[in-house]
Amino acid sequence: MSSALTATNQKLYDRSFILAFFSQVLFVPANAALVHYAEWVQYLYQGDEQGALLELGYITSFGAILGFISRPWLGQLVNRLGARTIWIAGYLLFIGGFMGNLLLEDVNWLIYALRGIMFLGVACIFLSSITYITLTTPEERRTEAIGILGVGGFIGFLIGPMIGDMVLGPQPGALEFERYFWMGSICVIASMSLLFFMPSPPGNVKAGSLSLIQFVKTCKKYWPGSIVFINIAFGLSMTVPLHLLKKFVLDNNLSGTMIGELGFITVFYLVYAGWGMTIRIALKNAPDRIGRRKILCVGLSAMVLGYCGYCMVSADRMWMLLFPALLCGTGHGLTYHCMTALSLQTFPKEHRGTGSALALMAFDCGVVFGMPVMAQLVVWQGYNAMFLTVAATVAIISGIYFKQNGIR
Repeated sequence: MSSALTATNQKLYDRSFILAFFSQVLFVPANAALVHYAEWVQYLYQGDEQGALLELGYITSFGAILGFISRPWLGQLVNRLGARTIWIAGYLLFIGGFMGNLLLEDVNWLIYALRGIMFLGVACIFLSSITYITLTTPEERRTEAIGILGVGGFIGFLIGPMIGDMVLGPQPGALEFERYFWMGSICVIASMSLLFFMPSPPGNVKAGSLSLIQFVKTCKKYWPGSIVFINIAFGLSMTVPLHLLKKFVLDNNLSGTMIGELGFITVFYLVYAGWGMTIRIALKNAPDRIGRRKILCVGLSAMVLGYCGYCMVSADRMWMLLFPALLCGTGHGLTYHCMTALSLQTFPKEHRGTGSALALMAFDCGVVFGMPVMAQLVVWQGYNAMFLTVAATVAIISGIYFKQNGIR
């Protein structure tokens, strides 16, 4: 009896996990297609490249601020209403913000509001998915569970930018952008439909107040340490592939085809996500077997080298993108799940939503402050200065973290 119960408790890849995984696979193409959002902003901004870059920084930062501010209450809402309920609400918010872009004719206050709604939706989705997975998987296999769920995200990164490239083409107009937003919304609707077949996780719903004071008290009581600052550095680093890479391509004449009909963005993400997914699967047990901090250290080191590697890419050396794509894919593949597991390990099950919210708030903080600063730095000093600044920031914060906590 005891051995049977233990076997049940050890089970990871059950129906709940499989549905959560495929929900992630279907959602991330829409979210990853937002790498082309810079092109949408430039289309609306009508020709002013530097103005469009700065505007993109402000729009992204505003959206991240809304996500950041909402997270304390979202974490407590997950604790109170359940992860699946908030997950569904996140999908509805994302669809509303995504499709609302079809109402835009220029850059105005509405694009800020819509980007904020999308960020709020993404905040609900990732907060709920992480909480759900950590509540429905065995404790000793939590890092593996988060890592394999992230493989669904990598599959989305393989598909999303490529579909965006195919839909938008080299010179997108109103019709192409309309198809782009419809494509993303259909993916999200399909993703949301899977959640209705998922059972609610045990130990998730907990009555309590929805107060900022309670959130602060819970975070203070279960504070995970300086891993929070690694989350901030990771958030800063992800502003490049998620928000600035497309603008880098447009501003540096990298829009030509590389392999057959595949352009720079598609090839980059095929390598980045394909290799990141491969290394995540190949080393899925490594964090729990040899130590999360050891894997985290390797991942962060690869990320630093990868951002330095961006400086080698130019219009006559487009193939050099393989270096940052492979290195940053390695960094992403090894860093995220270890960082998340270390951020959540001090929080008990009934406060797992709050712990997830804290980790994602730190990630948002990197975007909120990093995106406008990086955009301004590009205008002042160029893209290489921005890439090296990201690399140096990640290296310094990582050095402080490992000095305090060691690598074991």
